Amino acid sequence: MKVRYIVFITLCLCAAFPLSPEQLTTVGIVDVTRVSTAFFRDSRAVIELEELTRRLQSEIDGITAEINQLKDRKLQAESSGDQSLALRLDEEIYKKTNYLRDYFRVRNTQLQERKNHLAESSAFLSQLQQAIAFIAEDQGYNVIIKSSDPNLLWWSRQVDITDLVISRLLESSR
Repeated sequence: MKVRYIVFITLCLCAAFPLSPEQLTTVGIVDVTRVSTAFFRDSRAVIELEELTRRLQSEIDGITAEINQLKDRKLQAESSGDQSLALRLDEEIYKKTNYLRDYFRVRNTQLQERKNHLAESSAFLSQLQQAIAFIAEDQGYNVIIKSSDPNLLWWSRQVDITDLVISRLLESSR
């Protein structure tokens, strides 16, 4: 009777406290845009993208300078009492400001699409997948998520493996 009681108690304790610990899911985060930029830093496509970005900024600066000149002319017209000129200049300022806003939005979208296309090339994605798999297995991660995932609300920098992936890609491409 005592032996049965001891066996029963032992079984209950084993059921209540498992002998093997439960495995926790370890999650890693990777910034694919930063990886692709670092990986392609010296490539022709990235150099062209940087040149387009510089040109866009130069064009924006030029249009902004024109708007500022128009604003100065408007102030001069107002101070000299020429209200009709001030109204025409105000309308021109309004049109140029709207044009600048729309132009920037369209060109910025085009640049972003080119960046995304660069990061989505099949050869790069294959290398990226291999590098992420290596880092995940080597570091014990169970899940890797893109930092651009809209469902990702917050993460600790401790789980950001972007630098490790960049190092692995650069190392394996040599």
